Order: sequence, then structure tokens, then C-alpha cells
Amino acid sequence: MSETRLRVERGGEITQLLVAIREDLAADSSVMLLLDATRSVLEPVAACGLDETLRTSARVPLGQGFAGTIAATAVPLVLDEVRSDNVVNPMLHRRGIRSLVGVPLLSDGMVIGVLHVGSLTPRTFTQDDIERLAARAEDLAVFVKARALVEEHVAALVLQRSLIPTVPPRIPGLDIAGRYLPAEGDLGGDWYDVFSLPGGRVGIVMGDVLGHGLGSAVIMGRVRSALRAYALIEESPARVLEMLDHKIDHFEAGMLATVVFAVASAPFDTFTVSSAGHWGPLLAGDGAVAQVDVPHDPLLGVEPATRRTEVQVSVEPGEVLCFFTDGMIEQRIDPDAAIDPERGIALVAENLSASLTAEANCISILAGAMPAERNRDDIALLVVRRDPDA
Repeated sequence: MSETRLRVERGGEITQLLVAIREDLAADSSVMLLLDATRSVLEPVAACGLDETLRTSARVPLGQGFAGTIAATAVPLVLDEVRSDNVVNPMLHRRGIRSLVGVPLLSDGMVIGVLHVGSLTPRTFTQDDIERLAARAEDLAVFVKARALVEEHVAALVLQRSLIPTVPPRIPGLDIAGRYLPAEGDLGGDWYDVFSLPGGRVGIVMGDVLGHGLGSAVIMGRVRSALRAYALIEESPARVLEMLDHKIDHFEAGMLATVVFAVASAPFDTFTVSSAGHWGPLLAGDGAVAQVDVPHDPLLGVEPATRRTEVQVSVEPGEVLCFFTDGMIEQRIDPDAAIDPERGIALVAENLSASLTAEANCISILAGAMPAERNRDDIALLVVRRDPDA
């Protein structure tokens, strides 16, 4: 069962709309099909009077048959006589549907699917029938889009929260706390990660897959898993990012991401850090806060042949590293001011202190550097403090 079908079947609103459409046109069946993620195949997602269409998961290639032609041309179509050679779904013919009229479902001028009704007796659908069905299709498309946006937002949020550790793992010698705050608008692909590695090492990641919505969240999950896998077999953070870049180039063509990856071993006095276009962390200690000087190599997905660099960062007992995504530093504290990342970094630095625990630092930073109203972009924040007694 497709994800789209599952979502539709869990709620009866669309089926109820199809019942009303069937009755309005005095028809015997009504079916809604939506284009899949590849926009190459129509999948039936709801039906009234022709339930076999759903049970058999009849898929219609774009441009083929009755529904496929409507989707490809974005033009209504009438079949006075349904035959096995002019429809792709054999259930239409087997169930005795004799005539069909269908119209495209449009959203922002783009075809997202097809709505059609059928008759068990021969019937010549009129121009008035087409116009009435098209009007119904407009309402249905608005409903489908609104519902899909909400469900995609929820799905992306659930996926991100399942992959981002609310409570980072306990690493003896380190005090770690993190936050992920979803945007009130469309979600992005921000994430952080903390994981143990062979030989007593620890890996720390802060990243951002460019783009928004469920697609970015899904890609983020794949990138996260790939980075973890490469980190198991390669000790160099720069080399791990090189391998990840090749993976993205081959399997995720067109995707871009920024990532900073750090690795350290107990007693965690030195962190090896490599950045693929991502902001370097802040380092707080002894009353001073400064940004770590990490070379910004190109984003992942730009040039897989890039030879990436890494630097050694010394961390004294009690000192704090703070990693963040651009959502943290590109918030509009003043609604009338322009976005200023340097000012955003300064705000984070003002609220970061080596005298505070990692958790207290997260609270301090979010209280002092977040806008009072809402965050328009995802925010990922990770604070790592070395044990003062180390």
C-alpha cells in the first residue's frame, strides 16, 4: 500500500467528497488518482463505487490510457465507450463501466492527479458535466493540498525527532546537551548527532540538508546513517566527509548539505574537526568565547573530488564547544532588522559560558538569542563541555 493511500484511507473526508461528486453527476463511480513522487505514475488513492481500483492498486503510467492522458495533457477527457484498449485499469472494464469523464486535479497550475466518474450504462457526458466535475476538482485539489502539507509537516517532524537524540548518549568525561527546534513554517533538514566509535572515540555532527519538507528530512536520515557507517571504518573526519560526498554525488544527485564533523578520544583534550561549508563551533573558556578557525571546504554535493581538510582543536578542562545550524544565527531578533549571521553568532557567544553546564548553556543561548515571537527556520544546537576535573 502506498504512503499516500494509507494517509487517505485513515480519514474519510476524501471518500465522502467522492460520494458527493458521484451523486452530483448522477454517476455510478468516482475515483481520485494522484501522481507519485516521481510524477511518472498515477496511483488511485480514493474511490467510490469502484473499490477494486484501490484493492488492486492499479497504477497508470503518465500519458497512457484514459487517466494517464488527462494527467499528461491537463485537459478533460470523455470516453463514450470504455474498452479494454482505451483504459489501463482492467477493473473499469470488468466492473461494467461503460462511459467515463475525467478532469485534471491542478494545484498552482500543476497537475497533481486526476478525478473521474463513470457510468454503468452508456452515457454521453456533456460540457455541463465536464464543467461541474472541473469545479468539484478545484475544491478537491485545494483540500488535498492543504491536508498533504499538514501531513508532510507532521511526517517530517516525526522523522527528524526519531533521528535526533533528545538526550545525547552519556560519554564519560563530557557533558553534552542538545536542542532541535522545528520551524513554525516548513521544516528543513537540520540535525545533530553524537555517537560512540571504536577505540573509545566519540563523533559529533552538526549538519543541514538544504531544502524543506519531508524530502529534505528523508535525505537527512540517509546522510546521517551514511556518515555514521563511514565513521566506523575511517578515523579521519575529513576522509569521512570525502566518502560521504561521493555517496551523495552517486545516490543523491542534486542534493546539497553543510556538515561539520568532529572526532575526539578520551580525555577529549583535542578534537579533530572538518567542515563542509558549515559554521565552525564556538569555544568558550576562561571568560572568553571565540569561533574556532575551521577552514570551510565546499558543501557536500558540489564537487566530490574535493580534498577535504581538518584541524586540531585543543579543549582545556571545563571549556565548552558549541555547534549550531544557520537557523540559530539567522533569526530576526528585531523584526525590522536585516538578517545578520555575524550578529547572531555574537548573540550566541554572549550567552555561552564555560561556568555553566551543557544543559544550562542550551537554556541560556535559546533564551538570549531566540526571537520573542517564533523561529522561521529549524534550529539545531549542541553544547559539549569537557569535564572540569579531567
